[in-house]
Amino acid sequence: MTTAIYPSGAVVALEADASREEWHAVRKTGIGGSDIVAICGLNQWTSPLEIWLKKTGQPVPRRIDEVLDEAAEMGHELEPFVASRFTKKTGLPIFENPGTLRLPEIPWALVNLDRTTKEAGLPGVVEIKTRSSYALNDWIDEPPVDVQVQTQWQMLLTGWSFGYAAASIGGQRTIVHRIERDEKLIDDLLAIAAEFWGRVTTGVQPPLDGSHATGQLLDRIHAKPGRKDVIADAAEVEKWLNIRHTAQEQMQAADIALTEADNHLKAMAGDGTDVYIRGELAYTWRPRLGQISWKTAALEANPDIDPEDYRGENTRVLNIVMENQ
Repeated sequence: MTTAIYPSGAVVALEADASREEWHAVRKTGIGGSDIVAICGLNQWTSPLEIWLKKTGQPVPRRIDEVLDEAAEMGHELEPFVASRFTKKTGLPIFENPGTLRLPEIPWALVNLDRTTKEAGLPGVVEIKTRSSYALNDWIDEPPVDVQVQTQWQMLLTGWSFGYAAASIGGQRTIVHRIERDEKLIDDLLAIAAEFWGRVTTGVQPPLDGSHATGQLLDRIHAKPGRKDVIADAAEVEKWLNIRHTAQEQMQAADIALTEADNHLKAMAGDGTDVYIRGELAYTWRPRLGQISWKTAALEANPDIDPEDYRGENTRVLNIVMENQ
């Protein structure tokens, strides 16, 4: 494969048929598509801290989870199937992974493409995912934010103007979305990645975040304590104990407020199940199940409710990621 097909100037740093050991060695030298997702805090299983530890060559205890391991293995084995479904759904050709790409001008920028395609003679990236049926709603209107970020990173490396995300949902449904190149998002991701790689080269650990992934990583790292007593900075300990105490109080208050709201809504529904306002279904209550379900359209029609509270979760997450960098 010649490098001329990549307007970005990317070169093949490692052929697609290279050994697993070679692939891991090259991966340590830069930031790939799955790395940038985790660095942005969009991977529930991998934290920025874990990526930093791996890139700086420090040992990271392996997560022992047979379910996740099998899911990853199945996802890899099902890639050809999803690729064939992509072609059947779109009528577009599908081409194999060209190998690991690297930008000579930004040598720490790496990517492995799942597949590529051509549309009207122009090349595009194809990101393949396998997800459980529980993820269906996340894919109906657009790809999840983590997939959008990963695909934009691929377009950064290739210089191509479009891509596709194809997902097999529950093994029964294939959803394909076309994704246009977003220069603003690519610039933001490049800035985030550059700042992170600066931490790798200088050995400055990224700040701890509030993700479960970071908490689980710390649990694994310190699974076998070597000492009992620790003398710590009093101000720092008191700071985080106070933050924890305040958070617990807020959680309790929120739980009480949520239950109070549910009780009022249940009482208004009474012996009914479907409650309407302004000619629209507002909510449905199923007493036997103890569940209240919401209809977003009716809530958004209410001018007294902040629409920010009802935007898609993906949009909120992406905005937070970009605002916090």
